[in-house]
Amino acid sequence: MKTVCIIPARMESSRFYGKPIKKILGYPMIEHVFRRVKTAQYIDEIYIATCNHPIKEAAEAFGARVIMTSDKHTRGTDRVAEAASNIDADIVINVQGDEPLVDPESLDKAIEMMRNTRAIQCINLVSLIDEWDMFIDKNVVKTEVDGKGRVVKFFRQPDAVYSQKLFKQGIKQIGIYLFRKPLLMQFASWAETPLEKQIGVDMMRILENGFPIDTCLSKDMVSVDTPPELERMERLLEKDPLFQKLFKGAYQVK
Repeated sequence: MKTVCIIPARMESSRFYGKPIKKILGYPMIEHVFRRVKTAQYIDEIYIATCNHPIKEAAEAFGARVIMTSDKHTRGTDRVAEAASNIDADIVINVQGDEPLVDPESLDKAIEMMRNTRAIQCINLVSLIDEWDMFIDKNVVKTEVDGKGRVVKFFRQPDAVYSQKLFKQGIKQIGIYLFRKPLLMQFASWAETPLEKQIGVDMMRILENGFPIDTCLSKDMVSVDTPPELERMERLLEKDPLFQKLFKGAYQVK
């Protein structure tokens, strides 16, 4: 079962222009993502999908294959779908270009789920939230799941029923999605849905068109949306064993 990972990236982030090629410990953010994904055991091919030549040049400099896409996409998953349309694949994984702590073991775990259960059409990686401040942070997308581990809804801020006193644990949506290719192609044929626009979450389009989304519990991953978060990421990566392994000899961790 051929599995392909496509990393969508664009320069025009509303909060952090050009973030995919901003350097973290000397290397473009998207190179961190690419190198980590490359260590996943069950991924056969990796591509970077972009409409921007600076990203193309940066990606090709570190050996990535690049697919140029339309500059009209507002959602990363639409960009992934366009890039995947001419690729032979059974499973397509969308790993956002701002996930420099992506965990390859979690990718393999989700791929195994899809390989072992043919009924699963798409998976969204999730992790647990133990901190109240993160649970109420509107920049962190949360997920509610049913007893079978399927997504019920996505939300940014909890309902009034939640309180810090009663809070025990939440579930965080991670920007990594796995699709069987036919469903991904269907996704691209649908118009953006009302809640997708309101919440700003691609996967709402799946729910609003009546398809289930399974979840896979993952190690937590931290995305980068602002310059201060880039500085935080540098501190995290300095202590990260996989970073040291992948970039050993090129950067000496203090």
